[in-house]
Amino acid sequence: MGCQDCEHPDGAILGRRCIVSTAKVVKIVVLVLLLIPSGAFFGIVCQNINEQCELLLALDKDIVRCLAELLLAVAIVAVVGGLVAALVRPIWICIVGFALSALAAFFAWDLSLASGVSALIYFVVGALYSRGVAQALDNRLTFSVEPISGAQSTLLAGLAIAASASLYFGYSARIDERGFELPPLVTDTMTEFSMAPMRAQIEARTDLTSKEKEDAVAQMREGFGQWTRSMEEMIEPYERFVPIAVAFLLFQFLAVINSLFFWVPIVLLAVLFPILTALGVAEKTTETREVVRLGLH
Repeated sequence: MGCQDCEHPDGAILGRRCIVSTAKVVKIVVLVLLLIPSGAFFGIVCQNINEQCELLLALDKDIVRCLAELLLAVAIVAVVGGLVAALVRPIWICIVGFALSALAAFFAWDLSLASGVSALIYFVVGALYSRGVAQALDNRLTFSVEPISGAQSTLLAGLAIAASASLYFGYSARIDERGFELPPLVTDTMTEFSMAPMRAQIEARTDLTSKEKEDAVAQMREGFGQWTRSMEEMIEPYERFVPIAVAFLLFQFLAVINSLFFWVPIVLLAVLFPILTALGVAEKTTETREVVRLGLH
């Protein structure tokens, strides 16, 4: 790609400027493109939450893997998004980058209302995050990761909402298909907790044979089974609100995790910025600004 400025009498100087400008464009493109796989991975994780919502509801051991993948996806988006928001200018390029990342999340999932809503939330919070970081950095005299830390709460909260929305749509679809059922772990825990003292009383009785004790425990278990079914019937008229409550619980859990580990992406960024500077990818520049203030005459 040529540059007319290079034909100027001072072509050597202007040629170097053209090379620097081209290198800067390449760096911007690379950083923006990094957002695309980050968004795709986040979309895949949200799809898993949507399709495997029963794991979350059953509190299966695989829930740890599912939540770990979600936290990893959030951390990757936070780090890559932080690099883009801090280094890429003008700001509209950052917004375009998050738009492409949101599209990647959308297409990595299936084309559905759930993926569309989650991708839209992802894009909106990404754009707000980019704008917040840019404004905060512009108001500082020296570069620091502190403004990124302040704006990161918006990004993390938005990603938590997007993930919770995916759980909501998945659980809502499950209820529409099969009806409302209490999670097996909940019913089993309630049954065992309630039966424990009564089972101990039955086992302590000496006037019953082993067969009679087993029959008594079985009848008691059947009675608790009928009790849980009656509870499900009581909740059934309000089942459309259950996915909202479950999604809110996931959001609260992610909010707690984010508040405890929000510093992890910031620390990674604090390490990456000096490395990028040492490698020549980024550089510190000095700007002179004219400040206008109003005072008494």
